[in-house]
Amino acid sequence: MAKLFDEEFLKKLEYLYLLSKKIFHGKTQAMTRSKKIGWGMEFADNRDYHPGDDLRYLDWNLYARMDHLVTKLFHEEENLNVHFLLDASRSMNFGHPSKFDYGRKVVAALSYVALSNLDTVNIAPFGDELLPDLAQLRGKGQILKIFDFLENLAPAPQTDMARVITSFVNKTRNKGLLVLVSDFWDEAGYERGLKTAFSAGFDLSTICLHHKHEAEPKWRGSVIMTDSESGRRQQVTISGRTLKRYAQEYAAYMERLRTVCHSLRTPYVYAQTSLPFEDLILNVFRLGQFVK
Repeated sequence: MAKLFDEEFLKKLEYLYLLSKKIFHGKTQAMTRSKKIGWGMEFADNRDYHPGDDLRYLDWNLYARMDHLVTKLFHEEENLNVHFLLDASRSMNFGHPSKFDYGRKVVAALSYVALSNLDTVNIAPFGDELLPDLAQLRGKGQILKIFDFLENLAPAPQTDMARVITSFVNKTRNKGLLVLVSDFWDEAGYERGLKTAFSAGFDLSTICLHHKHEAEPKWRGSVIMTDSESGRRQQVTISGRTLKRYAQEYAAYMERLRTVCHSLRTPYVYAQTSLPFEDLILNVFRLGQFVK
């Protein structure tokens, strides 16, 4: 069985990180920068001197010209807490490559970029409850620990996003960026979970992964369908009319997910596993995340 993460994969991650720096060089990322008094990465602005301001940050050149005291403000980089909620339910273990394998690569890639930016990375896989996590990692050297953790994950039986996200929010003190990687096939629905994370103050981001046969099934005739999570079996007859109706329902389901994310001001990325994972990562970058 081929390893999910090898040396070639690591080279791709470094390429993606360097590409992110090139694409977004010179752009201010509002979610990671703020104006503060002090020495930072880049001069931001001046404001009138207030009693108590550190005299080191007075603009003496401006004072010499205008006889007016002002304090320099600078942009300072603030490190993020980046949390990954990775769907590890059985429905993710579908297709070739499976959504589960693809999702693990996505989490590994985005973790590498976050670690390279000196952000703190936390990875929490889930099924119908939170599974053992990997928390408080910082620095590029931690990527091998992430590879090992993700490589040894096994799919869990079912999905319960509302329960999982509520548990996660209740136990997580450090807010930050919360990236949910899932196929969003949840019989109980995903809306309540997304709204819980948003209301708790996380910067929420969603990545929806599907196999091409979920979007466009290739089955025909009389087949027995088995629910990968509940185990329920049902015999169905699939005709051209059935597939047309399915396509309509699938499009409506995906549009509903996109609409919910938009209403919560949540970046949303959809991808099929046939898309090279590097292209998906670049789509995430284009939304302005994981870059400084």
